[in-house]
Amino acid sequence: MLQGEQLRAARALLRWTHKELAEKASQLEPVSVDAIRKWEATDGPIRGINTKLDAVVKVLEAAGVELLNSDAPGARLRKAG
Repeated sequence: MLQGEQLRAARALLRWTHKELAEKASQLEPVSVDAIRKWEATDGPIRGINTKLDAVVKVLEAAGVELLNSDAPGARLRKAG
């Protein structure tokens, strides 16, 4: 499950604004800037509409972000190549 901390970190790694992430995710499923801000403000697992969260995760992963969901959830960029 996506956590607020992961979403903040992933967006920061890509240097995307809230608006950029919302626009990219909205190509799959409508996602508002306000929703992203709300989700990022969450400590721990994000509760929301699964299709919208899935769209955000797909866009982040397509851009090269790996979401880590072990005992210490986080985000990192995949190695190039």
